[in-house]
Amino acid sequence: MFIIISGISASGKNTVIQQLIKRRNNLKVLLKSSCTTRAPRESDSEFQTYNYLTVAEFENYIKEGQFIEHEKVHGEYYGTLKKAFDIVIEDKENDYIRDIDVKGSLNIKKYLNGKVKVLSIFLDAPDEELRRRLKERGESDERIEVRLSRGELEREYKKYYDLVIDNIDLNKTLEIIENFIDKAKEEK
Repeated sequence: MFIIISGISASGKNTVIQQLIKRRNNLKVLLKSSCTTRAPRESDSEFQTYNYLTVAEFENYIKEGQFIEHEKVHGEYYGTLKKAFDIVIEDKENDYIRDIDVKGSLNIKKYLNGKVKVLSIFLDAPDEELRRRLKERGESDERIEVRLSRGELEREYKKYYDLVIDNIDLNKTLEIIENFIDKAKEEK
């Protein structure tokens, strides 16, 4: 099974993923599955999910057709590597999870269709809560506005997700997600 976590900037995607990994022994983060041109964040180091590329390197990967999907988000490139999904398809013992952009999630669902079960979860929160979290992260007012301005576009994609949650209370969010995963496993 592959679990996609998407959502508005600061909706808690990485926190939710980290907590789910701690709670579920057979759930793994799909490592090194994505590339980006943005600078690394301190929180990235735990799961090493990104390959950090220059813009020229990233654009070369696009030309070579190495991505399932790619997108320019908040002024930086992000892309998901085709070869990274071999393990998701082949590993019958573990489930995998990854934070994927809303547009990319549609492409990944299409790519994995018929190969592995995919669950998609969209996290949201009220704008004032998102703004507070971004400020706590140390984002400038300008970067906060850039990130929140994309929220309207991202919310338009909610209808394509299997589960949509307002992530206000982390424990409640985790309980909802774990129940959703367990129910999906029963339906295999």
